[in-house]
Amino acid sequence: MSTDKPETIRQRRGAHGLKASMLSDRDLRVTDAFGLRNQLIHSGNPRDEEVDALPVPTTLLVNSLGRVLWIDQSENYQRRSGPEVVFGAIQQYLD
Repeated sequence: MSTDKPETIRQRRGAHGLKASMLSDRDLRVTDAFGLRNQLIHSGNPRDEEVDALPVPTTLLVNSLGRVLWIDQSENYQRRSGPEVVFGAIQQYLD
């Protein structure tokens, strides 16, 4: 999920070759439902007055029943686990 507007997500989706779906969560409703609002010093983009915070960078691996099998979080919003970590979790939990 992202605090970006849906049109921004659509425009940038192919920038890194990603095929994942992204959710626009401008009001942080989903972010807060998962308890993922960043409570540290990082706030929303100062140029975007509609958003006052950012979600904690999080990757969830969810099965077809909606059960969370694996979660990966980063305390630093600029760093995320590499694709090999996520792929390893997919192999471990879904193979």
